[in-house]
Amino acid sequence: MAECAYTDPPYLNRVPTVGVMCIDIATRLQQNFKGEYHSYLAASYVKFLEASGAHVVPIWIGRERAYYALMMSQLNGILLPGGAVFIDEADRQANPDLTSDCVRSAELIYQLAMERNQRARKLDDLGGYFPAWGTCLGFQLLLIHAAEAPNVRTACQPMREAMPVTLTDDYQQSQLLGSLPKSVADEMEKHAFACHQHRYCITKESLESFGLAKDWHPLATQKDTLGLEFITIVEHRRFPIFGCQFHPERAAFEQLFNSPDKCYMAHSRMGIELSQILGSRFVDFCRRNNNQFESDKLKTRHLIWNWQPVFSGKFKGSNWQQCYLFEKNVDYAEERDDSEELRSS
Repeated sequence: MAECAYTDPPYLNRVPTVGVMCIDIATRLQQNFKGEYHSYLAASYVKFLEASGAHVVPIWIGRERAYYALMMSQLNGILLPGGAVFIDEADRQANPDLTSDCVRSAELIYQLAMERNQRARKLDDLGGYFPAWGTCLGFQLLLIHAAEAPNVRTACQPMREAMPVTLTDDYQQSQLLGSLPKSVADEMEKHAFACHQHRYCITKESLESFGLAKDWHPLATQKDTLGLEFITIVEHRRFPIFGCQFHPERAAFEQLFNSPDKCYMAHSRMGIELSQILGSRFVDFCRRNNNQFESDKLKTRHLIWNWQPVFSGKFKGSNWQQCYLFEKNVDYAEERDDSEELRSS
């Protein structure tokens, strides 16, 4: 069985609050929306978590460690999303317009999550375990920061398509998929539900060579067009930290119509149900964390509902239907005087 002290603790938050880290602004969004935007958040991540019963808070990038420590003392979990940023100098030279504030922010978030989980394990504090999830780039960043080396990932054949997964022989000995019914596991292995959009991969061999295999448990794999096998789902062996190389949020919430939708196979009823299992299981782990904002007013200021998404899907070539756009010095909403609002209404 997985070496994990975090097994079926009680729910402490029926409606957990989950942070989603922003990503450095995408070039296409800069072209389509005029303004001094520094970061963005695809609305599909918000919907993905809300569909499983969570409230969502945006997490800014390019901030000091103290900011992330404070936020993670109030949140019940955090998600690191996908995106296009440079991670090493080769990326920067090939894509000079890319920036990478989110890479350093993800490093701080990873370090703080590990510290909180190590402390919870030492104190046998089930409510202190801090769940984290990485999708696509976020998945890679978790393992890059665990290895402290960007070359833990390797170039693979670029892919933009929906595919099934191949579950590992010991996937049932895991936190995330251990209780998965066999009928569901069978569907995951034959239905193209996992939307891949990447040109880098992480292999089992990389986990071994970088000394990560003792801490990280691959749960599923797939192969690129040249037969390179890479990890598609992974989890930490002791802590509630998970990652997937594909985009589960896209199955239900990125049904593109103004751009070629190469993940159209994932939009079926079965594809959506299989993808949402991952979101629901992650949010379930977040329900077991005992953090909270000190007041409802403070939580209200931080929720994503204080911002409105833009309709990015109306532009040809857009990869997202809706996005939240943020300026560099964005902050959470000001506290409002409810009595003043009532008098003015």
